[in-house]
Amino acid sequence: MERFDYVIVGAGAAGSVLASRLSEDPKVRVALIEPGTDRNSGRTIVKMPLGMVTFMMPAVDFLGGPKFMSWFETEPEPGLQGRKVMLPRGKATGGSTTVNGMIFIRGQREDYDHWRDLGNPGWGYDDLLPYFRRLETFEALADPAGSRHIRLGGRPVSEQIDPAFHGTGGPVNVAQLRSVNPMCDVFLEAARQAGHAYNADFNGARQEGFGYYTFTQKGGERQSAERAYLDPVRHRPNLAILPGRRVTRILTEGRRAVGVAWEAGEGDAAVRGETRGGEIILSAGAFVSPQLLMLSGIGNGRDLARHGIEVLNDLPGVGANLQDHIDVTMEYKAKTTVPYGLSWKALPANVAHVFKWLFGRRGLFASTTGEGGAFVRTRPDLDRPDIQLFFCTSVGNAQNAGSLFGHGFLVHVCELRPGSIGRLTLASADPHERPSIRYDFFRGDSTMESLREGMKLVRRLIAQKAFEPHLAGEVTPGPEADSDGALEAYIRQRCGTLYHPVGTCSMGTGDMAVVDPSSLRVHGMEGLRVIDASVMPAIVSGNTMAATYCIAEKGADLVRRMAT
Repeated sequence: MERFDYVIVGAGAAGSVLASRLSEDPKVRVALIEPGTDRNSGRTIVKMPLGMVTFMMPAVDFLGGPKFMSWFETEPEPGLQGRKVMLPRGKATGGSTTVNGMIFIRGQREDYDHWRDLGNPGWGYDDLLPYFRRLETFEALADPAGSRHIRLGGRPVSEQIDPAFHGTGGPVNVAQLRSVNPMCDVFLEAARQAGHAYNADFNGARQEGFGYYTFTQKGGERQSAERAYLDPVRHRPNLAILPGRRVTRILTEGRRAVGVAWEAGEGDAAVRGETRGGEIILSAGAFVSPQLLMLSGIGNGRDLARHGIEVLNDLPGVGANLQDHIDVTMEYKAKTTVPYGLSWKALPANVAHVFKWLFGRRGLFASTTGEGGAFVRTRPDLDRPDIQLFFCTSVGNAQNAGSLFGHGFLVHVCELRPGSIGRLTLASADPHERPSIRYDFFRGDSTMESLREGMKLVRRLIAQKAFEPHLAGEVTPGPEADSDGALEAYIRQRCGTLYHPVGTCSMGTGDMAVVDPSSLRVHGMEGLRVIDASVMPAIVSGNTMAATYCIAEKGADLVRRMAT
C-alpha cells in the first residue's frame, strides 16, 4: 500500500490549490483523491463559458454536462411552505469551478474582519489580502491593452484599477469578458439614470456600485481550478492524482487520522481500498467534509449514536452553522433580438457567434450571459451593501431549458448575508446516502426584507429610459405582484440558493467550532484538517470561489509552516 505525507480528499477549488502548493516540496508525497473524472479542462463543454448553462438542463443531457454534477437537496423547508431546494455541486477535478459561472468576487473587507473578531486571529482582511494577490493574475493590470474595450463612465476599466488590491503573477487568471452584449450597457446606463454610482472594480477599495463582473477566464475559455493549479504540475513525481475514488470514511488510530477508506465503481462491481498518509486534509466542500467527519465518529455524539456510529470525538459543531446566499430571479421579455436567445430572426447572429467562438473565442459562447451586476444597499441606514444583482443578457438559465427560446433578460436579486443558519446531519450511517440538509430560510433572524426591497429596486432600474427600446414587459413575478405581500409570496415560492454553501466545519475556539484557526486542524484530533469553504465562520458578501481559493492558499502555508 502506497503511503503519502499528505492525503487530500476532494479536488475542487481548495483541494487543487493544496495539491499544487504542498507538492512544491519535492521531499513530500501528496495524494489528491477525487470521486469524479480527471483531465476535464480540455473538454469543449468545460472550456466554453456558455457551456455552464447546460450542466443542469435535462433537455441537453446529450452534451455531457450532467456527468460533471453531483446533486444534493434540502429537506422540506418550513419557511418555503415545505418546498425542497436543489443543490448541485461539481464532480470532477476542479470541482464546482468546472461548472460554475466563473464570477470572481472576494466579498467585503467587513466580512473578513468579522471572521477575525469572532475569535480567528490572522483571518482579517489585511491578513488575507496578500493571499488574494498571490493567487491572482488580474488581466486588466497584466495586459491593459487587452481590456481597453471594456469602458465604464467613459473610461477604460483598466485605467480605473488600483494595483494595491491585485496581483499579476498568480495561477488564477481573472479577466474581463472578451465580448459584452449591448444589453449589459443598457443595464449600466439605466443604473446611471436612476442615480447609482459605477464601480470599475468590485474587488478594490469598495464593493458598492454598478459595473462589469470579472471572470476566471483566459483567452475566452474557462479557467477552472484544475486548469489553474493542477495542469501545470501534473508532471511532478511526488503528486498522485487519484480520480474515480469515493472516500467513505477516515481511518484512525485512537484520535489520530492515518488514512482514508475509499471505493471505486458502483454496486457489486465496486473496488474498495485504503490510502494512508501522515496527514489527512478534507477539502470535499461544505456538504461532504462534515459528512465524512460524522461517518468517522467525529461530530455530535447524540446524533452519531442514533445511527449506530461509535463516537470517537464528540464535536457538536460538525454540520452546524450552514449558510448560503438566498436568490430570486426576475424575468423580462424583450421586443428586440439584442438579448441572446434562439429565434428565426436571430439565426444569422447566432450562426456568427459559432464562428466567433471557433476562430476567436469571442461572442455568445465566450459568455455565461451573467455579464454585469451591482452591490447595493436596500436601505440608506445600512453601512454596506446587503444585495447583489446579476444582470443576465438572456433568459436561458439552469432551471428552465425551454427559456433558451425567445429573447429577454433576467436579473438575479441575491441577499448577501441572510440571517438563516441551517444544519447538515447524517440521514444514515450509509456513506452512499446523501446527508440531511436544512437551511431554515425565513426563520429565526431571516426575513424577506432585503430581497423584497431589492426586487423593487430592480423594477425602478427597468423603468428607466435606457430600457424603453427593448422592454416588452415583466414576465416574473409579473406586474400583478404589486404589493409587499405578493412579492413575498413569490419569493417563498421561487427563491433558491446561489450554490454557495459554507460554514459546516467552522473555524474558531468556542464550543461549536470545528477547526483551530491557527492550523485548520480538527479540534481534538491529530493529523486531520479541514481546508475548504466549510471552515468559513460566516458567509462572505459575494460569490464564494475567490474566498475558497484564498482559504486554501493560506491553509497550505499553515500546513507547511507546522511541518518545518
